[in-house]
Amino acid sequence: MKTSGTYCIEAENINFSFDKNVVIENVSFKIAEGQYTGLIGPNGGGKTTLIRIILGLLTPSSGTVRLFGEPSIEFTRRFLIGYVPQNASQSEFYFPATAHEIVRSGRTARRGLFKRFTKEDNSAVAQAMETAGVVDFKDRLIGKLSGGQRQRVFIARALAGDPKVLILDEPAVGVDTASKERFYEFLQKLNKESGITILFVTHDLGVIAHEVETVLCLNTTLLCHSEPGQFTEDRLVEIAYGGMVTPVVHRH
Repeated sequence: MKTSGTYCIEAENINFSFDKNVVIENVSFKIAEGQYTGLIGPNGGGKTTLIRIILGLLTPSSGTVRLFGEPSIEFTRRFLIGYVPQNASQSEFYFPATAHEIVRSGRTARRGLFKRFTKEDNSAVAQAMETAGVVDFKDRLIGKLSGGQRQRVFIARALAGDPKVLILDEPAVGVDTASKERFYEFLQKLNKESGITILFVTHDLGVIAHEVETVLCLNTTLLCHSEPGQFTEDRLVEIAYGGMVTPVVHRH
């Protein structure tokens, strides 16, 4: 586990309620730059809410989030955080946009609206497409791609802004098993070779056990923030999901 004093995400005593229902209670953690972290927990446990708070899409009832040392509410360099939302690859796409056009739109956060694209922008888009492995179908309509191909397009879109952090909310939902394995291999390579910090939500405990460096287990409160081995040994899986769960191992 990385223990560097440089953190890209810091949450301190985060609380969030919706219509008097407590969704997140007293959650604190830190994610170091370059770390590969999995966020797990039951449905309704607050995972997506926590992601939205980190992204600044929701304001906590109390507590603070810091991004690269700055309070989230004051953080203006949002392009440093790439985000792929839940079910992005499963949505219906009827508008006539190609994969390349989707990826290119990811450059807007850094470049700004209504500004002419530069050679630097075009180079960043090309690099993102190469990294995500979507060059071969760059001219195909997004609606004609498979779920796995779409997922890579949206990751390329996130990468086009040259982020330091990549946040993915259940990125492999609806993707077939073979594509999932290639996808997780891709994330490992991206983390190791590019040094991008990755935080992703998943229900795949096999991935947690064998892929990530650290685990956040959330069920309203934070039940675990540790290395995967400690997580399973402490039986926090059973606590988090309300019953014994057996991880399914994917060996690459």
